[in-house]
Amino acid sequence: MPKKTFFNLPEKKRKRIIDAAIKEFSIYSFSKSSVNRIVKNSKISKGSFYQYFENKKDLYKYIIDLIAETKLKYLNDIINKNIDKIDIFSLMKNMTDVSLKFIKDFPEFAQIGYLFLNEDEQFIEEITGNLNNKGEKMIFSLLKQAQEKGEIYENIDLKFTSFLILNLNNSILEYIKKHKTDLSWDEMADLSNQIIFIFENGIKKKEGNYDKNK
Repeated sequence: MPKKTFFNLPEKKRKRIIDAAIKEFSIYSFSKSSVNRIVKNSKISKGSFYQYFENKKDLYKYIIDLIAETKLKYLNDIINKNIDKIDIFSLMKNMTDVSLKFIKDFPEFAQIGYLFLNEDEQFIEEITGNLNNKGEKMIFSLLKQAQEKGEIYENIDLKFTSFLILNLNNSILEYIKKHKTDLSWDEMADLSNQIIFIFENGIKKKEGNYDKNK
């Protein structure tokens, strides 16, 4: 988290620093990014940089959190507009569509995310640990409402299912890294929709119920 001195800066100066950081991290991976270039492009001294941030990682995590917060606003908007109108499976497909719109609206954010995929796994976990928790809570809330509406089995473990869905989506990133496959954002969205298809046809309520003893 940036220091209090950063948040006390005039908005215009804060924006200049943020814009310089976004530009830097969208061109270079974290390990290859440069504080020197960031301070040059944001027109501050290097000494000032360390008055605002503990280090480069502190700034990087702030930018990742900013990206996640912006994307969450997109998702919350589509959820609030549709939660009472469509079933959870259609809603999740809409969330994939709006995620794609987010990527197209913020191409630099998308590029930062793409470079982030290739970072060390321990580093990724360090940066995204809390974000994954927020993702699980959001999915849990949607599943809970779907369960109450009778769209999925009554005795499915929602906490486990939330974890499973989040990690199924994360598996797309692992698939790309393992197979060194260059996918367009549209192709990644298609994979996400395939996961929703598998999820829907696996737990969508039909005759009978889930029996853990079978």
